[in-house]
Amino acid sequence: MPERKRQSKKKLAGKARIADATRWLQQLRTRPASLVDAYSKRYAVTKLVAKEELIAIGYYDDLLIQEYENEGIEWEYRVEPRSGEMIVVPIGTEEHELYGHYQTI
Repeated sequence: MPERKRQSKKKLAGKARIADATRWLQQLRTRPASLVDAYSKRYAVTKLVAKEELIAIGYYDDLLIQEYENEGIEWEYRVEPRSGEMIVVPIGTEEHELYGHYQTI
């Protein structure tokens, strides 16, 4: 039986790439060590574009957690007092530091 050739990467742009990425990320059984690297390699985009698009489709917390783990920072989920949303912060973050705590990665 002949071996099937690997299909080259599709050149997706804009909404098509984001839709395909959403399906791809939902189907993953295990997360790659670096979501940004995996995304940029899969779609042949820069790491900056990969970060922006991953944040846009809802993977901000995952990226932040990976960043903390790469730097050796222990993290936890805490409730942001104004919005009531759960946010990712380093362990030991003071209560008053939670107000408006939106770290950029």
